[in-house]
Amino acid sequence: MLNTCFVLVLGVGLGALLTWGIRTLPGERWQMLAVVPVAKSRDGSWRGLNLTFYGFFSASGSAFAFAILLILLSSVGIPIAMSISLLLLVVLICVPASRVIAGVVERKRNTFTVAGAVFVATFLLPLFVMAAQGPARHFLRQTIPALPVFAAAAIAYVLGESVGRLACLSFGCCYGIPLRQTSPRLARLFRKHYLVIEGATKKASYASGLSGEPLLPVQALTSAVFALAGLAGIALFLAQSFRLAALVPMIASLGWRAFSEPLRADHRGSSKFSMYQLMSILCLLYLGTFLIFQPASNQVVPDLAAALQHVFSLPVLLALQIFWIALFLYYGASRVTASTLSFHVVADRV
Repeated sequence: MLNTCFVLVLGVGLGALLTWGIRTLPGERWQMLAVVPVAKSRDGSWRGLNLTFYGFFSASGSAFAFAILLILLSSVGIPIAMSISLLLLVVLICVPASRVIAGVVERKRNTFTVAGAVFVATFLLPLFVMAAQGPARHFLRQTIPALPVFAAAAIAYVLGESVGRLACLSFGCCYGIPLRQTSPRLARLFRKHYLVIEGATKKASYASGLSGEPLLPVQALTSAVFALAGLAGIALFLAQSFRLAALVPMIASLGWRAFSEPLRADHRGSSKFSMYQLMSILCLLYLGTFLIFQPASNQVVPDLAAALQHVFSLPVLLALQIFWIALFLYYGASRVTASTLSFHVVADRV
């Protein structure tokens, strides 16, 4: 009963959040969350640092993924401290990699790519899990069940990314091609469900001049595909079908990335077949082969009640908050927009 309620509550919550975000965040109002004055100009105005909803939803999606990962790993008996250590190791490598790979592929210094971070994480995670087996046997007197770990990581990624795509809607990046440039079949299919990004500081506007233009809702479709794949993965995980719980989110996310790339209008490199598509296919082949040959974990029984008790504790919640703040400051401090502030006294209220 608890397992079913957990999946249903997650599904309803995600559905409500994504529905609101898809309808609201493309508007001009929803790019800047706050502005912090950082330096005063000679004319008395202040130069501002823009803190964005892109950073808010990127950090929120990552923290959500972190929480889901801890819950699933804790449910199969992996200590919270080990899970956090493994995750931090991956994050410390992959977060900078998201910027480096975007710079190499897109020739831009001030942008990020989730696909690049996933590519790095995909190749590192199996190595980290295998390397951790020795210390786990020595210090904890237990082995790490590989299939549940990979399943938990795949589920956490797609669910976090489903929320993280709201950041793209807010910033106006990862946008689809204009409806007028699509095939007649696609144009008919999305004639009532297109996306319009508004605002001169949105990427679709300054990079491609597409502000106010009906676009294919690629970001919205990605959020929906990833959310459904993640919910299916959790249901399979709790039913002890760990191999399928890993394969379903992995195939859905990487397959969708490779398939949906031609539907996007934003710059992703100069080649017709993008590097991100190649990364997705390589990750799919690598992880798919790895997962197929992993031994089953039939003796592992997830205990969701115990996991929720462990995760919803003060130390873990504090760690999640610190993690969110760090990522918000990293992703949310805008490098491609600026602002000018002025302050005055409201005389009739003094």
